[in-house]
Amino acid sequence: MRQLVARLSTLSVALASTLTPPLQAQRLEGVRPRPASASVMILGTYHMGGSSDFIQGASDNVLTARRQREVEALVSTLAAFRPTKIMVEVPVARDSALNARYRRYADGRDTLRADEVDQIGFRLAKRLGHARLYAIDYRLDEDIRRVIGWAAQNGDTAFVGLVQQFQKRMQVSNDSLRHLTITEFLRRMNSPEQDAEGQAGYLRMARVGQDTTHVGADVVAGRYARNLKIFASMARATQPGDRVLVIYGAGHGKLLRDFVRESADLALVDTYRYLAPKRPAARRAR
Repeated sequence: MRQLVARLSTLSVALASTLTPPLQAQRLEGVRPRPASASVMILGTYHMGGSSDFIQGASDNVLTARRQREVEALVSTLAAFRPTKIMVEVPVARDSALNARYRRYADGRDTLRADEVDQIGFRLAKRLGHARLYAIDYRLDEDIRRVIGWAAQNGDTAFVGLVQQFQKRMQVSNDSLRHLTITEFLRRMNSPEQDAEGQAGYLRMARVGQDTTHVGADVVAGRYARNLKIFASMARATQPGDRVLVIYGAGHGKLLRDFVRESADLALVDTYRYLAPKRPAARRAR
């Protein structure tokens, strides 16, 4: 009897070693990622015409002669990416109005407004001969004031202090725009460090609450939902072979980049390195 059990055990091991590789291969075959078929660059920017965000971003007069030269330099840099589609922070429902205004500008019948959609998006689209832009925004308010109020009333002074420190750092960063070019400033805004700092702040906000009260997590969940819907609109408008430039408020950059990076059929272009200063060509030895 013992000999029979031993033989059956040996047979089971042999069968397993024979069958397992093909079965594993079949499972892996079903989850093998497809090669990326489109490239996406997320350009996080400040709102050049100002905004109503709780934490105010940088702002100055982008229509001055100095800033207009800098915008032209930025557009030249982005043109080298050769985007085939440009997508902007405008609600999807306003896509027709957006493109009607773009066509007026492209035809010389309208001027550029003091915001990033016009200054960067319209200007670049016209230079590249694009027939249209794509509105992909989904609006959802973030009631950060309610989270701060709950934290203050319920003893989460650490979070209140964190918000105050973040606001001070943002002000220092905003003030730096005065002595930086727009391209230099946007390179900072699209840095991995900036992405990490913003994400860490939101994840700390998610902890604000108690027991089954998730005051902070509700706001952060809404933030994820909004950016996921923005990403969905972007992905739906993207076709194989496209080179997509997404121009958006920098606060959206981290999540949008993550969604693109984790998509099997999309390749993320490194905005931070793309905006790096061009090195002068080495002189040939005589």
